[in-house]
Amino acid sequence: MKKKFVCMLAILVVGILMFTACAQQPAAPSESASAEASASAAESAPAETADGGGESQYKMAFSGSELANPWVAMVKDGFEAACKDNGIEFVSLNAGSDVDQQVADVENIIESGYNALVFNPIDGTALETVLNKATDEGIASVTIAQTADAATAGIVLDDAAYGAVIGQNAVDWINENLGGKGKVAVLAEDNIQSSIARGDAIVATIEKGCPDVEIVARQHANTPELGLSVTENLLLQHPDLNVVVACNDSGGVGAFQAFENAGISGDDRAIFSGDKTDEAVGYMKQENSIYRGTADLHPYESGYNAVLMALEYLKDGLPAEQVQVPLEMEPITQAQVLAEG
Repeated sequence: MKKKFVCMLAILVVGILMFTACAQQPAAPSESASAEASASAAESAPAETADGGGESQYKMAFSGSELANPWVAMVKDGFEAACKDNGIEFVSLNAGSDVDQQVADVENIIESGYNALVFNPIDGTALETVLNKATDEGIASVTIAQTADAATAGIVLDDAAYGAVIGQNAVDWINENLGGKGKVAVLAEDNIQSSIARGDAIVATIEKGCPDVEIVARQHANTPELGLSVTENLLLQHPDLNVVVACNDSGGVGAFQAFENAGISGDDRAIFSGDKTDEAVGYMKQENSIYRGTADLHPYESGYNAVLMALEYLKDGLPAEQVQVPLEMEPITQAQVLAEG
C-alpha cells in the first residue's frame, strides 16, 4: 500500500513539473505591422527603432524604386539614419523597378498603420489613387527626386537641369580632349517617367555643345547589369566608341566594367554619369581610369531631410497644397575627386 502511494506521488510530482515547464515557454511572437507592410515587397527589412528603448510614437516606411541602384540605396541609408536619430520605427522596401510592386507596397504600408511614407516613385501617376487614400487617412508622403502630384511634399529633382549638368560635364571634356569630335552613346533611364527628360537634356546638351559629335545610340540602362550588357553590345558595334554618358552612376559603373572587360582604355575614352556614388568615385580614383565625371545630388542628406519634413507634417498637420523643395546638384570632375584624395 505504501509502495503504491509512493508511485502515485511520484507521478503527481512529474505531472506538476511538466505543467510548470510548459507554462514557462515563451509565446510565439505575433506578426508586426511592418511584416504585413513588407509581405508583398521584393526585398524588405524588419521594422526597426532607434536604440535607447521606449515605444515609438511614429512609424515611417521607405519605398525605393530600385535598391540595386546605389543612389537609391544611399537615400535609404539617410532615411534610416534620421528615423533612428528621432526614435521612429521604420521599414525599408524595394520595388525592384516594378510599378505594380510599388503600388502594392504603398497600399500595404497604409493598411499596416504607418504614419508616413518616404519614396522615390517609379511612376507618380500610377500612385495617385493610393496616395490620395494616404492623405485622407492623415499619412504624410514625401517624394525624393522623382515627383508624384498626390504626395504631401517632395524634394524635387529638375531632371532636365540634371541632364544638362551631366551632359555639360561630358561636353567640356570632349571639347578639351577630343577637339569636339568623336562617338558618344547615351545610357538613359527611360523606365522612370520623369527621368526621360534627363536623357533628352543630355542628348540636347551634347548636340549643342559638340555639334560634330556622332551620338551612335541612346538605350535604356540604369543598373550596373544593364550598363554592362548594353555597353558590351555597343562596343561590338562601335569598337571606336569614345564616350558613354549615363543618366546615373549605376549605368556608368556597368559601362566602365564593359570597357575594362574589353581591355579598352586611353586618353580618348571616357565615362560620365550622375549621382556621385562611392562606387563611381572609387573607379574615378583608379590609376589611368577612364571614369571622368559624375554629379552630386546629395542622396543621403535628401533621405535624412525627407524624414524631418514628414515629422514636421505629422506634428503640425498636412499642408493644404504640395510643398516642393529643390534637390541640389553640382558637377564633379575626375580632377576634383583626385584632388580630394
